[in-house]
Amino acid sequence: MHVGELARAGAHRRRASLAVLAGLVLLAGAGCSTGPVWMGADSGIGVSPAPGSPGAASPGAAGPGGTTAPAGGHGGKTGGRPPGSTGDSGTGPGGSSGNIPGGPSGRTPGGPSGTGRAVLFGGDVPLTKEEPQLGRRLAIVRVYDLIGQHFPNRREATLMSQGSTILVSFDTYPRHGPSYASIAAGREDGTIRAFLDSVEQAAVKYRLRAIYVTFEHEANNESLHAGLGSPAEFIRAWDHVHQLAVGARLDWTQGGRLHWVLILTHWGYINKSASSYWPGAGEVDIIAADGYNTGGCRRPGHGGQDLPVSPASLFSDVVSFAVAHGRTPVFIAEWGSVAYPSPGVQVNFIRQMQAFVDANPLIAAALYWDSEVPHCNYEINNSSSSLAALASMAHAPDMQGQLAG
Repeated sequence: MHVGELARAGAHRRRASLAVLAGLVLLAGAGCSTGPVWMGADSGIGVSPAPGSPGAASPGAAGPGGTTAPAGGHGGKTGGRPPGSTGDSGTGPGGSSGNIPGGPSGRTPGGPSGTGRAVLFGGDVPLTKEEPQLGRRLAIVRVYDLIGQHFPNRREATLMSQGSTILVSFDTYPRHGPSYASIAAGREDGTIRAFLDSVEQAAVKYRLRAIYVTFEHEANNESLHAGLGSPAEFIRAWDHVHQLAVGARLDWTQGGRLHWVLILTHWGYINKSASSYWPGAGEVDIIAADGYNTGGCRRPGHGGQDLPVSPASLFSDVVSFAVAHGRTPVFIAEWGSVAYPSPGVQVNFIRQMQAFVDANPLIAAALYWDSEVPHCNYEINNSSSSLAALASMAHAPDMQGQLAG
């Protein structure tokens, strides 16, 4: 167990039964269905529902940003952000330790997750605008880059200068960017190595003990990654990219500050396809998922909003996957809920998430996706009661995580 899990294990034992009871009460009050409708957003990317799985939505229900098949895309995103945009608008085991410049006794604190005793509370770039209402800074901010873009852009630099660490994607771009095979063959080494060097240098410059990277997030969203390659080719590309970092001694186990996060849609853990995208424990520090309470927003005109889903129905399988893979730390990299006619639904979902995180000590970070895409609006500032609920979560003792060291 890492130090965060040890500190929270006692609270877990004391509160687990209460959390379950609270979740059931909240679900009953919200009229929650038994099914997850999933989504993931790369400032607008997502996937599809989980028909037939435990707690799955009824067949044909679309996830936030999803179509009715496992290949749907959140928000209608067709590939990635245009070059130059980079998100501006828009714990498991303590593993091996390494040296870190300026680190206590020359050792890397925090283990694979890089965190201390509590969960990193965070969100996407738009959520930073709500920091005054939340009454705190985000500990971690989700940003999205494409291979070939410059890191950090001005917004990313500002965030880091204010003390927030970054969870950054560097993705290829279907039909425009390099394929997995091209990356694995080393044809993009110069560009990728320069990006990774820049991330490391930014962490040092802004005194961040840990910074988080993911190659090709939501790779299991097949419709948005068509033409890039198979799951096996994705793994070979991940292997190669990770080896570039290791060769440059950028990995946290070597004294660098990079921590590697595998981000898949929550549906991939439910339907067990996540194993097809698993690069191996030596190359993944954190297992992560994106998932949403969509209310069927990706199916406009279908006759009304779908019943709500719960965080447990979306994310229990990612926790189980992490347990089965060495109790690897977990990030909820994107989560959120659309507004319903009753504001209590979004409020309940936020409260349920707080209880779910509290009941699962492997979770080391939770990032709310505070954005709007066609037909789906997850913005928190549309409801004062939802903003108050998120602020309450932000101030909960277990959500005061900081980078260790």
